[in-house]
Amino acid sequence: MPSRRTFIKSTAALTLAASLPHGRAAAADSATSETPWYQRTLRWGQTNLTEIDPLRIDIGWWRAHWKRTRVQGVVINAGGIVAFYPTEVPFHRRAKELGNRDLFGELTRAAHDDGLAVFARMDSSRADEAFYRAHRDWFAHDADGKPYIWNELYIACVNSPYYQEYIPSILREIASRYRPEGFTDNNWNGPMRNQPCFCTYCERSFRARTGAALPRVANWNDPLYREWIMWNYARRLEIRDEFNRVTREAGGEHCIWVGMMAGAQNWQSRVFRDDREVYRRTPMIMLDHQRRFDTEGFQHNAETGKRLHSVGGWDKVIPESIAMYHLTEHNFRLAMKPEPDVLQGHALISGRIAS
Repeated sequence: MPSRRTFIKSTAALTLAASLPHGRAAAADSATSETPWYQRTLRWGQTNLTEIDPLRIDIGWWRAHWKRTRVQGVVINAGGIVAFYPTEVPFHRRAKELGNRDLFGELTRAAHDDGLAVFARMDSSRADEAFYRAHRDWFAHDADGKPYIWNELYIACVNSPYYQEYIPSILREIASRYRPEGFTDNNWNGPMRNQPCFCTYCERSFRARTGAALPRVANWNDPLYREWIMWNYARRLEIRDEFNRVTREAGGEHCIWVGMMAGAQNWQSRVFRDDREVYRRTPMIMLDHQRRFDTEGFQHNAETGKRLHSVGGWDKVIPESIAMYHLTEHNFRLAMKPEPDVLQGHALISGRIAS
C-alpha cells in the first residue's frame, strides 16, 4: 500500500478525464494512426508550471508519472501572460526563473518521445504593468478611462492588436518551433459582461456595426444594449476562427486551437461564449468545470455531460478538467480528500503567507 506522501505526490498534477458517450472508450482502443489525434487521445494529464519551476522541476519524475497514470496526452504551459520558452515576441515576458532554459520545449520533447500528444496551454487575456504602459490602447477601459485589473494584471481588449496581432504571433512561434498537436487556452475571452470596454477600438468597431455609440447602461429593454451583447458574442467567435486559422497554418491541418469552455451556463453567458456555435465549429472541447454554480448534487457532472453532448454532438470528445489537489477547507473544486490533508495544506499555505 503506498504511503500518504507517495499518494499526495502522485496526485499533484491536474488530471483531465474525457467525457465520453457509450462505447466511445472501446472504440478509441482500436483507433489507428490515421484517426486525428483529438479523436483518439482521451486520457489527459496536466503539468501545471509556475515561474519558479525552471529551477526545480524533475522531468524524469513527470515522465514516470505520465507512464504510471497511462495518460495519452499532456497539457503543458507555453505562453500568453508568461512564456516558458525563450520567446522572441516583444513584451512576451519570460518566466522569472527561466533564464536561458527552454522548459516548454524540454517537456514537449519528452512527451513526444513517450508517444504523447501535447496541448500547448495559453492564457490570452491579461498582461503585466510594463506591457500595459507600453500599449495602453490595447487594454480594456471603463467609461471613465480606468483599466480593468484582475490579480494585478491588466485585461486586454478583444478588439485591439493584442488579440489581432500579439497573440497570433505567439501562436505562430510556438506552433512552428515545437509542433504541439494543438492549443488550449485558460482564458481567451477578454473582459466579461460586467466589464464593458470603451477604448478607441471598441468605439470604432461598434459604430461601424450599428452606426451608434456604445451603450453606457446595461438595459435589456434597450435594443442597442442587446446589439452590444450580440456584437460581443460575434467577436469571440471571430477570435476562435482566427486563432484556428493561425495554428493550422503554422502547425499543420490538425493543429487546432480549442480554447477552454465551462460547464456552467451562467458563466458562459458572462464571458460571451456561445456553446452551440463553438461546439459546431470545433472537433473537440476542453472543459474547465471544477465548481458548482447550480443547485445540483453528485449528479451534477453527469447532467452537464448530457447537456453539452446534446448541444455539441454525441461523438465529440470533451475532456473535463478535474483538480487532484486542494488548498483550503473551503476549496470549490469537485473533489474530495481526507480532512487532515485539507487542514495540513491550509496550514502550509498560511505558513508561506506568514513568512
